Amino acid sequence: MRVLLGVVLVGSMLAGGLSPVQAQEDVQYRLTLGVNRVSLKTSTPASEGYFAFAGGLILRQHLYGPLSVQSELLLDQKGVRIEAEDGGAIDYGAGYFEIPLLVHLETPLLQSTILHGEAGGFGAVKLFERQSPGGGDVNVSLRTGESFYRRIDAGLVAGVGTTIPIRRQRLNLTVRRTWGLQDVARDVADQPFPEAPFPSDGNTRTWALLLRLGF
Repeated sequence: MRVLLGVVLVGSMLAGGLSPVQAQEDVQYRLTLGVNRVSLKTSTPASEGYFAFAGGLILRQHLYGPLSVQSELLLDQKGVRIEAEDGGAIDYGAGYFEIPLLVHLETPLLQSTILHGEAGGFGAVKLFERQSPGGGDVNVSLRTGESFYRRIDAGLVAGVGTTIPIRRQRLNLTVRRTWGLQDVARDVADQPFPEAPFPSDGNTRTWALLLRLGF
């Protein structure tokens, strides 16, 4: 969570430091925050998902009519919850610096509400890992020193959303689905939690709800 706040603060300073001279008139930038429902597609039957925070900076370049291209700099958390046979669970989480590149398409204005769709791909580099008791105190981290996730992830992104006017601001809500296309799970021989072992294979899967003010 501290890392997420740090990324948001840095993004805020970067966004605030851009002047009209530095940015083209049709390039827009905003901060975004959200929540992820993270999981892994794995052969382990006892794997489930859990919720984690996400956030970062969005930049959009208008192309033509309703079409734009959108680049993002996100701290995106991924992970999986592994349940033990005798009860309890372990959340195996990882934070990635993720860069999605999306095509963004908006509908015509419908009673002051704009609908949009977006799709593209992403690449991500791992920043940190943590293990926590599943369903327990999220502030308790089990530091094993073991690495369970590979450093690089990549895949596809698709989502839909709406922009709603609220007083003088515009509230944007977007729901996304992310599919990791490569196996990010490391085959760990010496499992620190043998009652809830990390799977030997897995592709990231994420449902995300993102919120921002502005475009």
